[in-house]
Amino acid sequence: MSDPNSYDIPFPQTFDPVLDLPTEEKKPTEKEERPGSRETLVYMALRAALGPRLRKNLSDGKACCIVIKVPEPSWVEAVDDALSPLAKHKAVVIARSKQPSPRDREDGMLAHRLEAGRIVIGVSSDPDNWLPQLLLDAADARIEIPAASAALVAKVLRKCARGRVPVGAASLTTEVLTFDQITSMIASGTTATEAVARMARAIDGRKKVGSREDRLPMLEDAIEYGEARRWALDLRDDLADVRAGKLGYGDVDRGAVLHGPPGTGKTLLARMLGQDLGIPVIVTSVGEWFASTGGYLNEVIKAQRAAFAEAKSQAPSILFLDEINAMPNIDSLAGSKNADYWRPLILDFYTLLDGAMESRDGVVVIGATNRIEDINPAILRPARLERAIFVGPPNAAGVERVMRHHLGDDLVDADIGHLARFNVAKGATGAVVMEQVRAARRRARRAGRPMSLDDITAQIVEVDDRTPEAVYRVAVHEAGHALASMELGLGRPEYITVLPMGTSGGLTMFEKSEYPLGIREDFERLVTMMLSGRAAEHIALGRPSQGAGGHPQSDLGRATQLIATMLASSGLGDTLSYTAEEDLGQMMRLDREFRGKVEKTITQLYDRALALMTRHRDSIVAIAEALVERKFLRAEDIDAVLAVTRRRGVESPENRGSAP
Repeated sequence: MSDPNSYDIPFPQTFDPVLDLPTEEKKPTEKEERPGSRETLVYMALRAALGPRLRKNLSDGKACCIVIKVPEPSWVEAVDDALSPLAKHKAVVIARSKQPSPRDREDGMLAHRLEAGRIVIGVSSDPDNWLPQLLLDAADARIEIPAASAALVAKVLRKCARGRVPVGAASLTTEVLTFDQITSMIASGTTATEAVARMARAIDGRKKVGSREDRLPMLEDAIEYGEARRWALDLRDDLADVRAGKLGYGDVDRGAVLHGPPGTGKTLLARMLGQDLGIPVIVTSVGEWFASTGGYLNEVIKAQRAAFAEAKSQAPSILFLDEINAMPNIDSLAGSKNADYWRPLILDFYTLLDGAMESRDGVVVIGATNRIEDINPAILRPARLERAIFVGPPNAAGVERVMRHHLGDDLVDADIGHLARFNVAKGATGAVVMEQVRAARRRARRAGRPMSLDDITAQIVEVDDRTPEAVYRVAVHEAGHALASMELGLGRPEYITVLPMGTSGGLTMFEKSEYPLGIREDFERLVTMMLSGRAAEHIALGRPSQGAGGHPQSDLGRATQLIATMLASSGLGDTLSYTAEEDLGQMMRLDREFRGKVEKTITQLYDRALALMTRHRDSIVAIAEALVERKFLRAEDIDAVLAVTRRRGVESPENRGSAP
């Protein structure tokens, strides 16, 4: 406890006789010496929290035991100093600003001091975990000093700073600042306007992370998150209504578990939500609780409690728990030799989620995992984390937005839509896109020039060492798929490309991932489209290549599987019996008659594809030539090529015939 003789603060105004706390009626003149912001803030906050009755008891030296919870650790020393005048009543103040060691947790003299009728006050930002249990049990009163509001800070400014307090002070979210931050910004001799400007910058800084490349995107724009974004936007609006007094915390989601592949931006989503709300995001993980301790059960429990306590001390806040699947499923511990270790830890975690030890109103808990199957359903029940939301790789629009965010001011006028779609085909996550842009910048930087489209393309598209003839053959093949899809009524492809990707030399991407297969004609149209790539090579180049076959996911592989399914499993062939999909391969190997039926059907459909490609040969060539030149064609680009071809009269309606 502080030396009572050091309590010599030159307040020129009238003093409250109780605890020598200053009243708030009189503002010092410009010529008078002003009090320090540190003492003024803590006195005002403490005076309001204690209330008249407790202040009277303390002033009279009446025996009592009080627990004072402060917003965060930097308040502890200031409150301890403010209580120093009580030394004349032989008061004992136990102030804890950090987690004590087990042997320091208890105070051996505490029982004697309480028995002797002394004033005993405990001060901590986490009293339940950091103060002696005897003190908690014996407390006559537990009070909480809330985080400094804008109204309280404005009162401090009027007493301690010079000049008029600006109107903008009332809208500051000063609750996100620590005690030390607030008081250091109201320096001796400063004006209120200067202090408010400093605090505004600090508050704004809590909403930003890092440099230009690290600034977070707006939640409204983060379309790549799908359902998770919609949930976050609803939560953002609900919390805004709570702060406006329109809702209570009981009407707001308590949390969620975000699950999906690594690198899909689960942590980023939580940080974006915190940015939009202007509230802190405390990021931790189950693994960190072990890494920061010796792994002993009591230490890990304290670490997880400390994470929740930190979030509560900064409420409203978001507590982000990564690797939440590292907390084992309690139902799977039966018979495990480690059950005695894990069960108390898991149950304590459930208790923290429930808010049983201390209400977690104002704390939204977001868990993250790559393995949702490992999460105990008990974690997802109401009032805990409540729901699981999938966060997967983004679609083309989402990838393009992520690329634009990381590119910043680079390539503003460049068309990167084809690169975004190519990234989708590769299954690229947000983390992969970020690394691509970083590598592209490095490439340009080492060349001593601004970034170009070629720099980012080089990170996404594999080096193409094929001959011009090979590329043209791929272009003809993909043009065949695209044209057949449109002519057969299957819809326009989203895009076609001859850019290489893995084992594929080109790609035709369709907007639909699946097609309705209700009748036999549906199967036949889809297979005809699959065979039209090979047929286009046959008609335009004189002979086909092996590019249509060679593996199960090739054109011929998928066509064979579809026809076999149609004939043996769907009731659309010669039999009404059903053959399981996993048995079709064995039928193709062992049943010559069945294999002959499949071969006959595919051959008939290939003849249809050949006829279709023959009627549209000139259009196939036109699309292929444009594709070789531009490497990538969207649906509208294909339409434009076909429109030019038809305007030239190459394919009049009479010559085109009807689709098979």
